[in-house]
Amino acid sequence: MIVWGGQRSGESPGSRAASVLSSDRRSATPAPILVVDDDPSILETVRAILESEGYAVVTATNGQEALEVLERVTPFLMLLDMRMPVLDGWGVAAALRGTAHRFPVIVMTAAENAARWAQEIKADDHLAKPFELMDLIECVQRHERRERRH
Repeated sequence: MIVWGGQRSGESPGSRAASVLSSDRRSATPAPILVVDDDPSILETVRAILESEGYAVVTATNGQEALEVLERVTPFLMLLDMRMPVLDGWGVAAALRGTAHRFPVIVMTAAENAARWAQEIKADDHLAKPFELMDLIECVQRHERRERRH
């Protein structure tokens, strides 16, 4: 299944995720995942998928909102869109530099050059939209395993 943000008629993001995922795995990570994207359908779809996997999720619709969330919550991982109004992904990365925040940042963008943009902001990984549902889950799980080792 490809995650882009649109829904199939008659399906909610949660029912789609539940129909694809058969495991009832619960995250060992109590900290939430922060998902930052200006597209509400992508935010809701990614949230539903991750919550169906047992992750706590908080969302922000732009970089400024993300920074406000970070004043209250320390996520174990951030999924960050790059092109957003108010404050884009580059602005978020610049604001995080030199702070005490230490968590993996995964660039999540529809741009052809997602990998290059991830390198520009020194992100830990990237997901090029549209991405497969299992690519999202595997990416999060890979970083969860890394965090447990440290």
